Amino acid sequence: MNDPQPPSPRLALAGDRLELDGTPAVLLCSSVFPFRLPADQWEHRLDLVRDSGYRMIDLYVHWGFHEQEPGVIDLDSEQRDLRRFLDLAQERELLVMARPGPYICSETDGGGLPWWLHGDAPTAPSALRTTDPDYLAAVDRWFGAVMPVLADAQTTRGGPVALVQIENELDFFDCPDPEAYMTHLADRAREAGIEVPLIACAGQGDLAGASGDAPGVVPTVNLYPADSSTTFDEETRHYARVLGDRDLPLLVTETNRVHRTLRREILAGARLVAPYLQTSGFDHLVLPSAGNWGDPGNLMTHDYDFDGYLTPEGRRRPEYDEARDLTATLTAWGGRLAAAAPVPLDASAVTDAAGGPVMGGALALPGGGTIVGPAALGAEELPVHLRSASGIELTAGVPAGACPFWALDVPLDPWGAPGTLRVATAELTGVDSRPEGLTLSFTGGDSAEVRLAVPTAGGGEELLELRGPGRAATVQAAHAVSVRISEPGPRLADPEPALHAAGGELLPAPAVEDLLDARPVPEGALPGAEALGLADGRVAAELEVPAGASGLLLLGAADLVRVSVDGTDRGVHGTHGAPIRVPLGPASAHRLQVTAEIWGRANFDDARLPALRLGAGRGLGTVLAIHGSTDLTDLWEVRELPDRRARGRLDQPPLRGLGGWSSASPGRPVRYGRTLPAPAEGNAQVLVLHGLTEPVRFAVGGEAEQLVTPGSPVVLLPSGGPAEVEVLAPHVPGGLLERVELLTVRPPRVTSLRTAREEDLAARLTERAPAAGAGAPLPREGLRLDAGERLLVRLDAAPAPAGPGRLLELAGEDVEVTVLVGGRRVSRHVLGAPAVSGGDAHRSWIPAGWSDGDPDDVLLLVEALGAGGGMFGGARRAAVPR
Repeated sequence: MNDPQPPSPRLALAGDRLELDGTPAVLLCSSVFPFRLPADQWEHRLDLVRDSGYRMIDLYVHWGFHEQEPGVIDLDSEQRDLRRFLDLAQERELLVMARPGPYICSETDGGGLPWWLHGDAPTAPSALRTTDPDYLAAVDRWFGAVMPVLADAQTTRGGPVALVQIENELDFFDCPDPEAYMTHLADRAREAGIEVPLIACAGQGDLAGASGDAPGVVPTVNLYPADSSTTFDEETRHYARVLGDRDLPLLVTETNRVHRTLRREILAGARLVAPYLQTSGFDHLVLPSAGNWGDPGNLMTHDYDFDGYLTPEGRRRPEYDEARDLTATLTAWGGRLAAAAPVPLDASAVTDAAGGPVMGGALALPGGGTIVGPAALGAEELPVHLRSASGIELTAGVPAGACPFWALDVPLDPWGAPGTLRVATAELTGVDSRPEGLTLSFTGGDSAEVRLAVPTAGGGEELLELRGPGRAATVQAAHAVSVRISEPGPRLADPEPALHAAGGELLPAPAVEDLLDARPVPEGALPGAEALGLADGRVAAELEVPAGASGLLLLGAADLVRVSVDGTDRGVHGTHGAPIRVPLGPASAHRLQVTAEIWGRANFDDARLPALRLGAGRGLGTVLAIHGSTDLTDLWEVRELPDRRARGRLDQPPLRGLGGWSSASPGRPVRYGRTLPAPAEGNAQVLVLHGLTEPVRFAVGGEAEQLVTPGSPVVLLPSGGPAEVEVLAPHVPGGLLERVELLTVRPPRVTSLRTAREEDLAARLTERAPAAGAGAPLPREGLRLDAGERLLVRLDAAPAPAGPGRLLELAGEDVEVTVLVGGRRVSRHVLGAPAVSGGDAHRSWIPAGWSDGDPDDVLLLVEALGAGGGMFGGARRAAVPR
């Protein structure tokens, strides 16, 4: 580091403890992702993290953001200046948990793996997140660039980087040899100079699957409970025990943002607690991932916000105040809490008012005494009964939603004074130990109580009892001990900015397809977006469908797919490779236009839809015209039954409908088979499993089995001779599927192929926009769009913001809105169907300084998504104060 700042403390994993310069510590860590924040706002977010009391940041280093083209790695330009970001963290005395991947997840395009590793890109390897040689060669190039930067900034060299994570939640992915893969990554990191602990996080508790048990790689845990879970305390203690048996501390590298949950983790033995996305952001500079939460066809928002303590635009939420409260008590307890052993709360003489168990946890302090943390999980105050070892019994109320750190039977000796803190139902927030005496500061409400005993010179003891805030007293015994109880400090949460209606004018919208660049027309299959060199943007094709076709079938298209037949828009399908079937009138030939808009590549490996598989590409997929249909539901041979496996294939296979064999072993697999006739020359065949309820496995022509899921119940059969098909399917009482259809298909002729990158499309839309005053006023009540209709809206001018930027709130139903400023795309919003997750789909944040020209020139491209059109309800906006 070039900064003259004092060196950061060194972090060590000492048995089941975490130590900073040899002192036990508990660290709170907030994620801060520079690729989701404008570079001129990095300092502001880091200042807020420091002021919250958190002492560490979680830093994803997004491979795809830094290596947008193979072999061109940018770690130095303004928005990608990793060294500067690390310097800013050290200036604020923030430690860094660096997570350079190669895979990071983070609900971002491809999980951070560059777009050129996906689909049919020439540089795509055969397998990601494995020891595939082509993949590892790309990873080695990335590690060879990023690891030396992190190594130079390590705490061992005076910088802030205290931990380096390799990979991310590998246990969610079916890596065939995690030990070999993780060992390779660890070796490359060490060769590049990494000396601090290397960690690997488990997303669902499989420590070996996440770390590979690779030598020198420390497993950590990501915990995402329901915040009201009644079993979470024991779950966390379980991982503390498992890791303790390995002589390791429990490091929770991702978890929820609610501080009651974070307190429960600390009480259960966690030494590092890193709530994921306390500092929210925005996908201005990277694409979000394809969605896989809830409905697998959904999309992730560009507003990346899970209600952390800082909003995407940098406002403090009430959870920020909770952070300051927790860090105050952690600082006060210091190393005593950080070296304490977790114990169940019911072992600490804490029960509910009826003597029953209470959720939460406790920490047995070294040298005696206990910190108890009863958690109120309901909507009402929780009365709890406490009993100290000295016989004091009292009932205190835990506020709804709280998990306070109270004290029982805590010796004062480690703070330099004789005596015992018998009971405190206020939270310790300050310890001042001086030769002239000890001062303990507590924070609490009206029912807060502190009882303390200090020995006198005559051999007795003097008692001090305080109740309620604003109270203070001093015991002048063998050693002066002062106690005060204060009310909670001022709340710092920022108010929600007031949004005001933004008027505007309607402008003639150019046809988006006319803004795309012509590409050579392929003779065979349509290329994917990656083969066309597109990281993002749109792909459009025109095709001729000959007479006689009864419908269209699109396989593998992603993500927003618009279909138009003979100039009539059939609506937009939000799909991640799910089949799209469009009926046609068979009498005449048809002109087909299909457009695919890239939203983002998969960040998980989700088998439910083809384009949700990690590494899947984007684009138009396979377009087929349907020229025949045959019902194949019945007359399948039952070739193998679960109770006759020893006999292999049946001597006389019965004929049944696919999935129709009634077995005495529900859920056990049955093998069906049949031979399909060869299609006519020039045709292909597709099997469609209508109403499929469970995943099944198909083997065609003796090839390897392929998974067929309810979300994509189709099998494209090979061309050529007769096809031998076998299906391994579970017996499902009530039915596996409705019917099986064999389609005869052939690809229509492609007559045009056009593409544009997102940034080019935004610039061209801005260039083509008429001058201000050329349009009609935007109706206050909004307006209806017909199917396929597009509008261009220019918002009225507003004063330039003095703070970090402006918020826009968009209203509408079944429309997509693209926000353009200064010729750049700021954000995209799908309002209505398909479903959107991960933040507020209606909100856009326009950072200050993003416009190269008029800062008030905000354009909105509004496109109807539904086959019945859509509704745009206008916009509201507000400046965001600093």
